[in-house]
Amino acid sequence: MRGGKRGNIAIAKQLAARLYPLALGIALLIGIGFPAGYAFLACNAQEKAATIHARELAERLGRMVLEDAALWKFQSQKYAAILDDFLPLKNIAHVRILDESGKPLKLYDHDETDGMPLLRSFALSGEAPIVFNRETMGTVVIETAVDRLVVSTLAVFLVFAMAGFGLAFFVYLYPTKVVKELEGEIEGLIAELEAFSYAVSHDLRAPLRHVSGYSTVLIEDYGDSLGEEGREFLSRIHGSSERMRAIVDSLLELSRIGKDELRREKINLGSMAREIADGLRLSEAGRQATFRIQDDVVVEGDPQLLRNVLENLLGNAWKFTAKREHALIEFGTVELDGSNVCFVRDNGAGFDMAYADKLFAPFQRLHTTAEFEGSGIGLATVRRIINHHGGKLWAEGKPGEGAAFYFSL
Repeated sequence: MRGGKRGNIAIAKQLAARLYPLALGIALLIGIGFPAGYAFLACNAQEKAATIHARELAERLGRMVLEDAALWKFQSQKYAAILDDFLPLKNIAHVRILDESGKPLKLYDHDETDGMPLLRSFALSGEAPIVFNRETMGTVVIETAVDRLVVSTLAVFLVFAMAGFGLAFFVYLYPTKVVKELEGEIEGLIAELEAFSYAVSHDLRAPLRHVSGYSTVLIEDYGDSLGEEGREFLSRIHGSSERMRAIVDSLLELSRIGKDELRREKINLGSMAREIADGLRLSEAGRQATFRIQDDVVVEGDPQLLRNVLENLLGNAWKFTAKREHALIEFGTVELDGSNVCFVRDNGAGFDMAYADKLFAPFQRLHTTAEFEGSGIGLATVRRIINHHGGKLWAEGKPGEGAAFYFSL
């Protein structure tokens, strides 16, 4: 499961992170790029159409000039007839006829289409010369209305914007959906594994109690007849069964974490740490150890679970400083990225950061049981509790120079 589905989740999350800008690009390209391209091509086509209309009207006016070149500017009735015949068939908003000097012949300014006044200044135009005997006698300027173009562009924009953002949303949503599905499957598998581990651990407790109990009875009642070697064997059996019981109890405790809702309340972790430190001192009165504990470390969380966290972290610090002549164990807070983070630090055996990822996995030990006793589940329990609080847990260390564990809630 760890190498398969967890790997797929990581891939899906990386894919999602990379697809977010792609999704935005798709939305912009389809929703804005295509309508902009349509508007550009439509404007270009309409300008060409205006130029064609201007040439056609210029040819008609040219034929009129042919009839009377001297008086063509004053043939108002003929102009009116030509325009009346020409304009209704075209998408023309405005017609200007200029003389050879570029002066408009105001009599023939024509506005056939009312249109939208706000769009009048954006009219697309084309022009053509009025030619007689290879001489330019005037110019025809035709402006076409953009009302229909604007409406059609808006319609295209709406259609493609919906399509673009729909596709972008799918590109954005799909990896997230995959991640949620995979996480749901993993949660189900974890729940099954927890139920299995609970059942196995629970069923193991009874035979382990029997092994431990009977070995104790044998040592007490029949120890003299067994001899020194027999008593040694029974003592090892009893010790192994007790360690196994401790591991089973730890597994049961680990399987229970996260099943119940958090009972959040304000807690002074400083006071709690002092109580735990006092208990550790009493357990080995002859040890030279200094505790530096910060007062008034107030957090909000489950008191029982957070006591478990401190017992494990301070207990580990106590255990891994056992070979130090002067052990130093610290608890306090430090500000990181604008927020307070709790830490437990010691000057004990430490660890190699290359193996830091193994610290919080069950039964993953960086030191042998001959060096330091333990079940290998304590830090896994700490991580489960911190995760249950929605916090973060990490560690730093160096072989022979100690370790530091940081957690936030």
